[in-house]
Amino acid sequence: MLAKLVKVVEVIESKKGEELIILDFEGKNSLCDYAVICTGSSNRNIRAISEEVEARLMELDERRLHIEGQDEAHWILIDGDDVIIHVLDQQTRDLYRLEELWGDANVVFPRLDV
Repeated sequence: MLAKLVKVVEVIESKKGEELIILDFEGKNSLCDYAVICTGSSNRNIRAISEEVEARLMELDERRLHIEGQDEAHWILIDGDDVIIHVLDQQTRDLYRLEELWGDANVVFPRLDV
């Protein structure tokens, strides 16, 4: 799973995703072990990030369970089983403040040391 998480971070950084935060839920949440949250600079950038993340997950033979939000691209959610990826525009991120919602999670920021 660490390889998956590192690959997701590399993609986000290469596609100029901003305000990257990784929340560690391991042992605290039955939905996933990690949530990756980042901001895209435009709808086009948000789509590019999510499409590249999806492609890289396939390269790793990782299962993508579900993807939502690609049509409007204000908030795209990729359910990568043990890693959930949220790519949001700034307005949506400010509105939902996911980092505060999951305040009990440990924050790994800005990247994992491998």
